[in-house]
Amino acid sequence: MLPWADIKESARRSLVTYTRIPLSVDWGQPTPSLPPIACLPWVGLLVGILSAWPLVIDFLGYELQALFMLLTAVLITGAFHEDGLIDAADGLVGGWTVEKRLEIMKDSRIGSYGSITIWFALSLKFLLLFRILNESNSVCWVIVIWLFIHSAARVLPLYITRKLPYVTSGVSKAANMIQTLSFKQLCFAITPAFLLALFSFGLLGAMVFGGLIFALNSLIGIYLKQKMDGFNGDTLGASEQIAEVILLLMSLFFIISLQGVML
Repeated sequence: MLPWADIKESARRSLVTYTRIPLSVDWGQPTPSLPPIACLPWVGLLVGILSAWPLVIDFLGYELQALFMLLTAVLITGAFHEDGLIDAADGLVGGWTVEKRLEIMKDSRIGSYGSITIWFALSLKFLLLFRILNESNSVCWVIVIWLFIHSAARVLPLYITRKLPYVTSGVSKAANMIQTLSFKQLCFAITPAFLLALFSFGLLGAMVFGGLIFALNSLIGIYLKQKMDGFNGDTLGASEQIAEVILLLMSLFFIISLQGVML
């Protein structure tokens, strides 16, 4: 069992890093045995809970519910992962060498590749979430699926850190938060996503989604190996955003399929 004190300290550091929730951390204290990144899927669970509030306000309609859910999640995280997607798109597509790609990702300006990518990502998430709300006959089911998506999408970066080395140019704040997890730590991290998948789609569905995460891990790993021979904080954020879109798409497929069977 992981020490409870280490779990609490790790969770606090993870919340401070990956959200805008007003907490304070004494970074001078000894680093907990559980790496803060292990709490990332649990942070996703909290983000999902806090951003699900529009679902209880019927008069908003599906369009505004979907829009406010996405907006709330962005406000809670401070667009942490979306920023990574923008920088990764600019760097990976716009750079011709590893050094140039890393340099572009460090640049605070947004390029054309990043702008186009974030537009498509947000548009796809909105449209897919709208379809999920429209197709589902249970608000409770949608809430559980929403929590699952936010938790499971944050599992993918953890697998990538186990597959590839960390690369960066210059000093990086993200380096202090990124560590390779042991098997026990990884099991702790994926617990909420697995239980929510099991509750939402059953054992077969949970296995399908697990296989999907592994497939994305392999495909993104191959791409990052070719482009920069590793990963950095921006590419982890990009992987989380890609996972959100794919998980929304697969969730919509399962909802339509399962409700078709029930009918």
